[in-house]
Amino acid sequence: MTDDDYARLRLGELHAAAPAKRKKIEPYAKVKLGAAARAFTAMNCPKAMVWVWLVHQTRKTGKHTVAVPSSALGRYGVSRDVKSSALRQLEADGLITVKRTTCKNPIVTVSKIADRTVGD
Repeated sequence: MTDDDYARLRLGELHAAAPAKRKKIEPYAKVKLGAAARAFTAMNCPKAMVWVWLVHQTRKTGKHTVAVPSSALGRYGVSRDVKSSALRQLEADGLITVKRTTCKNPIVTVSKIADRTVGD
């Protein structure tokens, strides 16, 4: 065996034994909605529950667009006024787009940029 053969063989062994690099994934939290609602209420920040609920729904349905009924958020202590205010603020920040129609639940689309900040 010549030096060139040995060098090629050794390089092949080194490349084969190199550990695979792990993908860097964004950390995320798994939280029960009821616990989150209690925490946000304790901190006097019920609007934050709207964002957590939206992320939960988009992950649950696998779609970026969801209807936002007041009754669903009402279970977690979020009033209609708080929901409306939170949706306006999230929309102003570019995290969501809202389609509003009279006498209907707003249809919210979570932007893909916001989804990436949440992590998949």
